[in-house]
Amino acid sequence: NKWHFRTANGKKLGKSSIYNLFIRPFYYGIFEYPLNSGNWHKGIHEPMITETEYDRIQTLLGRDGKQRSKTHEFAFTGMMRCGECGCMITAEEKTKHQKNGNTHHYTYYRCTKKKELHCSQQYIAKKKLEEQILNRIKKIEIPPQFHEWALKWMRKQNEKDAAFTTHIISNHQNAYKECITKIDALIDMRAAKEITADEFQRRKSGLAKDKIRLEELMTDTGDSIDKRLKRAEEFFDLALNAREILKGDNLDEQRKTLAKLGSNLTLKDKILNISIEKPILVLESVAKEERITRRRLGPIKKRLTQRDFEYAYSQNPRMLRGLDSNQDDMIQSHVSY
Repeated sequence: NKWHFRTANGKKLGKSSIYNLFIRPFYYGIFEYPLNSGNWHKGIHEPMITETEYDRIQTLLGRDGKQRSKTHEFAFTGMMRCGECGCMITAEEKTKHQKNGNTHHYTYYRCTKKKELHCSQQYIAKKKLEEQILNRIKKIEIPPQFHEWALKWMRKQNEKDAAFTTHIISNHQNAYKECITKIDALIDMRAAKEITADEFQRRKSGLAKDKIRLEELMTDTGDSIDKRLKRAEEFFDLALNAREILKGDNLDEQRKTLAKLGSNLTLKDKILNISIEKPILVLESVAKEERITRRRLGPIKKRLTQRDFEYAYSQNPRMLRGLDSNQDDMIQSHVSY
């Protein structure tokens, strides 16, 4: 009453409503879906309280806070939409008990059908979904030898570009100083009443726009090389480690890996569709050339060293052109998951 806390309709909360408010596990981050199914999921919302606090509240209410189903976490929930009705894709775990006493656990991804109950899309097994993701990753996979050489090559190219960038920044700085000088001179002219107020405002507006543009150019030019190298390292690391991450147990890293592959993830007819980002297309073409180069080495009796691989890579003009012409694509940002 002191807080004037009301329902959405502006009515006071009854005792039962207040009680239900305190027993909802949603507030510490989990929810049951479907209701009364025993399938608990971790939400993407920020919890208002901790699980310990929730259990303390249940004790104060005379309830046992530990008597609830185990929460299930799934790697790709909240990232995909149904290609038919547009609803989110959720996941659930099923347990099958056989007559011989064996028990099997299965995980499925399916449409929530919250908007369209008659959506015809069927579930897809977790294994089948992961196979599709791994097939996409297979196209960009690179071996450690190429990963090491590619990053060396990118760093050398960035060193070459640094000198040119310094020259560009110097030109921008000179232009910026000249612009400031013109603004100061314009102020002096107005103070001396050499120009009218209208003329002062018109000329000052143009110089102010030039000043902002030059400030942005200096910032963007200075950051571009570092950003490009950082993004390149991220994507080459993705091409090297993605398969092992998806086969591992770190759900957060699995989500990040799928998010880097592309955006607008939809699931329709048990097929995962991804809008591939430009950096991934670059990696696909470069990884393809790496496989061609490796095959050209043929069966060699002696064990190849890192130097042997680097020499072979540097002799492939298509690979070099692919990296060189698409460096700027490496700094393209990705959609958050």
